[in-house]
Amino acid sequence: MVWRAVQNTGAVLYRNSVYALPHSSERLEDFQWVCQRIRGAKGEASVFVSEASDRKEDAALRRLFVQRAEENYATVSADAEKLKTRVERAKSDRRLGARLLTALATEAHQLTETLAEARRTDFFGAPAGRKARSAVDAVTQWLSTVQPQEVSHAPPRTYRTREFQGRMWATRERIHIDRLCAAWLIRRFIDRKARFEFAPEAKLPKNAIPFDVLGAEFSHHGEDCTFETLVRSFQLKDPALRALAEIIHDIDLKDGKFGREEAVGLDLVVRALGTASRDDYATFEAGAPLLDALYRHFSTPKRKEHSR
Repeated sequence: MVWRAVQNTGAVLYRNSVYALPHSSERLEDFQWVCQRIRGAKGEASVFVSEASDRKEDAALRRLFVQRAEENYATVSADAEKLKTRVERAKSDRRLGARLLTALATEAHQLTETLAEARRTDFFGAPAGRKARSAVDAVTQWLSTVQPQEVSHAPPRTYRTREFQGRMWATRERIHIDRLCAAWLIRRFIDRKARFEFAPEAKLPKNAIPFDVLGAEFSHHGEDCTFETLVRSFQLKDPALRALAEIIHDIDLKDGKFGREEAVGLDLVVRALGTASRDDYATFEAGAPLLDALYRHFSTPKRKEHSR
């Protein structure tokens, strides 16, 4: 809690347990407030106002602040580009309905707020700030001109699992919720001996069955995410899978269609798995037991509580 409070001030770690901020009355007050919280928790903290001993020391401190700001701006720029790509994919797939468009607009607003927070702690005008601001402005303005589409609700084709055994399946690298869960669904309920390839879209093997790839049969279909498409395509009539599909839909499409309260928790855990490992295979192997547990949870009949 204290660490987050320090981070919120915009301070950088300078040496050991020494955090620094450019001096102003407002920032001094921020540090004094954090110091008070630390002491209230039986810790020790002190606030000092000082000057760098020479220009070299001052320049080193400034670089720390600029580096931190550059990293924040790079994240904002990347998120803005990802948002625009998602809108373009949804539009290309004819699934950009009014509900999804509203959800994407909400994301754009949140991105604007994230940019504002990055600018608040950019004390020395990091060069990347201009690029991040342009990226956010561009995607926000572009999104405001996009019109909702009439989404097709035609059901996907149906298949038999026996026709898809021992196959190679392929999807885009850096897997998150829909690709991770779709891979789990494939191996658990469709192709027990499935092998997977996670790679850049342009380098996916031609002999593999693509999923969650633009234009693929097993991808987003109408308002369905890839996991839902697979459930429908292979006619997996399982209430527990239906519950999982609703949660995955709410996370992936962010349209609040099912209002599943579990979505926030699963999204956080899957993001943590992806952050912990840059290896998609490791992420998949770590996430599979979690999805197994969730499936068992939704498969277990709920016992009624009796009042005493």
